[in-house]
Amino acid sequence: MRHWTRAMSQASFACLCVVGSLVIAPRDARAQSIGAGLATLLTEQTPPPPGYVRDRAAAEATFSTVASLFQVELANLPLTSPSGGFVYRFSPTFGTVERASDSFGPFYTERTLRSGRRQLSLGLTYEFATFSTLQGADLEPGTFPTNTARFAGQLQPFSIDTLSLTLDADTVSTFASYGVNDRLDVAVAIPITRVRFFGRRENSFLGQTTLQSARNGSATGVGDTTVNARYLLTTSSRAAVALGSDLRLPTGREEDLLGTGKTAWRLLGIASWQRPRLELTANGGFGVGGVSREGFWSGAASYTPGLRVTVVGELMGRYLANLHRVSDVYEPHPVLAGVETMRWLPEDGGTHIASMATGVKWNPEGNWIVSAHLLTRLTETGLRARFTPGIAVDYAVAIR
Repeated sequence: MRHWTRAMSQASFACLCVVGSLVIAPRDARAQSIGAGLATLLTEQTPPPPGYVRDRAAAEATFSTVASLFQVELANLPLTSPSGGFVYRFSPTFGTVERASDSFGPFYTERTLRSGRRQLSLGLTYEFATFSTLQGADLEPGTFPTNTARFAGQLQPFSIDTLSLTLDADTVSTFASYGVNDRLDVAVAIPITRVRFFGRRENSFLGQTTLQSARNGSATGVGDTTVNARYLLTTSSRAAVALGSDLRLPTGREEDLLGTGKTAWRLLGIASWQRPRLELTANGGFGVGGVSREGFWSGAASYTPGLRVTVVGELMGRYLANLHRVSDVYEPHPVLAGVETMRWLPEDGGTHIASMATGVKWNPEGNWIVSAHLLTRLTETGLRARFTPGIAVDYAVAIR
């Protein structure tokens, strides 16, 4: 076990070194930002066929809609909870320090149990997401229509632009949570994200296909930093209620889709119910600022078959006011009479998204926790990553 603990310490140190190198890695001043690269991919146009004029305004409208979806989705990727898995309390009956819960807690849903006075919890989480569908349509085969043109009164377009896009994000999140006392915790979470894309856009005009644009790019840097506080309001032998507040700071580069460029604030209520092997947890709250107002809820069940293992299942839902469904809208061509061009435009009203997370937490030795989980997007609205796997390492230490 000593060899395992030493190996875990070395692995964690190596991960932190990698994170540090990503943060301080210089950015090529000539490199095009992710946002600019996507703009070129969706709006760049080759000379049109003789007698035809391409509708650039339609292409720019589609880019504006798609870019807004990308920003809202990437900026609102859920962060794992900074609540420590190990919590200790002093037992006045036996005069010893004991574990306050058999469970190590959920992944994303906050629980009421706080870290405890002068207890520090440190964690490192890695998650990988590939965004494969937009509005329920597959992006990778090159069949997603971005713009089309047709004669007025006809349904079949004579010109159509189709997009093939691969977009993924690797995120390493570091967090630290400290117990000011047995009721109040403060925490900070800093994500380091690498966003990459490769795309092609082709135009088919009367059956003849030409390449309009091919672009790729990547960006690595700090995302938006979150600082939070959690306060335990009431507690009993089985149930407890807590209140939390999050402040999300715009530390990520907005032009590279690493951040929102705006400060966001959230308020949440937390409730938990515990039995020796089972913990049920529920969250609910709202958020303002950032790229979208939101309302959110989540529920988690954590089952502990043994003192070293916790099995977790979670359901989460969010309403994002600025995440819109989009519609293909035809408008008259600005130059050619009798021709209509299509562009994607946002519909009125926000959108609900739902996700599910399942996974296992394991205590190999001491105060180490190793976990693996899978986040599954249940709804198809917007830019969707169907599965987001993640692994994490947590360590708790008492500061005296």
